[in-house]
Amino acid sequence: MNQKVLYEEMCPQEFLEKIKKCPVAYLPLGTLEWHGPHLPLGADGIQSQELFIRVAEKIGGIVLPKLFLGPDRYFHNPNQELYGMDIYTGGTIIPYEMQQLPGSAYWMPDEQYQELIRRIAANLTRAGFKILVGHGHGPSIWQFEKMKTELKEKYDLICVTAFDFLQDEVFGYQYDHAAANETWITQNVRPDLVQMERILSGKEIPVGMAGKDPRKFGDENYGREIVEKNVEAMSKGLKEILTRCFQKYTEE
Repeated sequence: MNQKVLYEEMCPQEFLEKIKKCPVAYLPLGTLEWHGPHLPLGADGIQSQELFIRVAEKIGGIVLPKLFLGPDRYFHNPNQELYGMDIYTGGTIIPYEMQQLPGSAYWMPDEQYQELIRRIAANLTRAGFKILVGHGHGPSIWQFEKMKTELKEKYDLICVTAFDFLQDEVFGYQYDHAAANETWITQNVRPDLVQMERILSGKEIPVGMAGKDPRKFGDENYGREIVEKNVEAMSKGLKEILTRCFQKYTEE
């Protein structure tokens, strides 16, 4: 479908028509973060935005611009800040020394992130949205999920993530870090941004990749199946919420 779903591209009347039909906002919880040698630094936001675009084209709603700041593990010494996958904690394809990984530039404290989400929620409620879907960077999702009750009570905004509709370690959306799940999702939604040869050649070590090894597990069909299952599950789930809570917004 060739229709506008990105918030920043809409003129006011287009926005009003969209939100009247389906008052759902989709927020890609992104980062600018090392995702192995083979994936783009914005992989978190890219994957979630592409999922949201497909759902919005299917059932309606408006996709917000990607965030690039988010919370994560943090270590500070007098000489440098280390965060996220800079800090080896186990569970990765290979062990590695703690180090500043190239390109990561996204960390913010939990409290500041929560304030950011509160301000976004207040603005979206003012604009007329009733449902906020947030997904992307793992620690960002966890913080967002903790705030669901607060955001409903303060802003009357129903908040959900992709995990509310499909929670599965094989087909869940963005269930690892730069390993088989995220690699093959990105390969499906933005193949132009993936450089698999960097890890297939054996010349670059898959540092900072947690989950199943994409060199041994998964393929393009796996990525397509993850995307299709999540588009279907989220579309169905959001329609049910709209029907249950906002009957006047359902399709004829």
